[in-house]
Amino acid sequence: MLSGKKRLALLNTSITLFILFIFTSLTHKEFVLPPFIATAATKYPDPDWRFNRSLSIVSSYITAAIIAVIFSFFGLTNLLFAIIASLITLIIELIGNIEHSPSLLATFLGVISKVNVIYIIHPVLIGILLEEFINFVITKLIG
Repeated sequence: MLSGKKRLALLNTSITLFILFIFTSLTHKEFVLPPFIATAATKYPDPDWRFNRSLSIVSSYITAAIIAVIFSFFGLTNLLFAIIASLITLIIELIGNIEHSPSLLATFLGVISKVNVIYIIHPVLIGILLEEFINFVITKLIG
């Protein structure tokens, strides 16, 4: 049987993924779901919401999106450049102490998908803020 925290983590993850599924399907940005799924899976087993961790996650995703947009703008959009962009994202995140490994996938997918500047706002910023908001509401109101 699942403990209370594990049940809360399961509820939190399920609601988050369902809302993100609807959001990304309606906007035809399904390709960005994998990093959000990874964030949910790594974050929700410890369902205690912490503001500093949320800031770090949001910052890492914004960094990831910016790098993806820069590479896409210059037409550097093949597999090799997606890997290089992901490594650059990791280096910047490590220097800034905002590392969150699922965000590297947002860089990788953004480069491969040849995103434009809107990617920073939609789906990345809106998606991660939505995920953080759901986590906050569930852990503070239900937990």
